[in-house]
Amino acid sequence: MELAIFILETLLSTLQSIGRIALILVPIIILIEIARHYRVIEKVTGRTKGILKFLTLPEEAAFPLLGGIFFGIVFGSALIIDYAREGYLKKRDLMLIGIFLSISHSIVEDTFVFAVFGASPLVMLGTRTILAVVITRIAASILDYFDPKAA
Repeated sequence: MELAIFILETLLSTLQSIGRIALILVPIIILIEIARHYRVIEKVTGRTKGILKFLTLPEEAAFPLLGGIFFGIVFGSALIIDYAREGYLKKRDLMLIGIFLSISHSIVEDTFVFAVFGASPLVMLGTRTILAVVITRIAASILDYFDPKAA
């Protein structure tokens, strides 16, 4: 009897989690399509060419990176999944985006939260941004060294 209750509770919890994820992902995908239609993505990528070139990432990586930086890892991952399915990003690009976002996701939100508790916003923004750029660039160099065809 206890096993049946456990299985039922697990199933319900899993379905609730899937529902929550769908509530996030469906509007994001709709927003992506609207942004594509109105060429918002091209305008955004035009302003990030320098940093993308330094990180050795294609222009298509701009929107997922910015989404993850400003709105969090869930939003960023939804964009990354969508771009990967569409074939815009290679495995190498996905790896580098993941590295960058693991360090700098939700940078704006986190900075505000920690600033409330007395942290210096400039130190937080600067440190996380510099670390993300440097570590991602080093990772790109390592990936390119071991697999020059992937670059």
